[in-house]
Amino acid sequence: MSRKILLVDDEPLVTEELQEALEFEGHAVEAVCNVSDALAAYDRDPFDLIITDLKMPQLGGLDLLRALRERDGPPKVFVLSGHGAESNRTEAMDLGAEDCFSKPVDPDMLAERIACLFN
Repeated sequence: MSRKILLVDDEPLVTEELQEALEFEGHAVEAVCNVSDALAAYDRDPFDLIITDLKMPQLGGLDLLRALRERDGPPKVFVLSGHGAESNRTEAMDLGAEDCFSKPVDPDMLAERIACLFN
């Protein structure tokens, strides 16, 4: 089943690769490069799933999770991390993230995890 997915990452190569892979799986994907744009996109048209980088300039994935918790019916969120800080991953899960993945992410594994999440 097709899902609306928002990718949030400041690395264009990461978002391009994941967007292409997820669209190939039949999902509708929008990509943005920062938390402010992510919140604006979500408020304009809610998504089924948000996949966000943990560390970005200014605001990061933890900030996004905190902001989403204040909204009605927050979406499911996956967090991507190129950094090994386990405490940040634990905090992300405490803030409601469904799962955390290390970069680089295997697009096939991510697609499989999305399918499991919604079944």
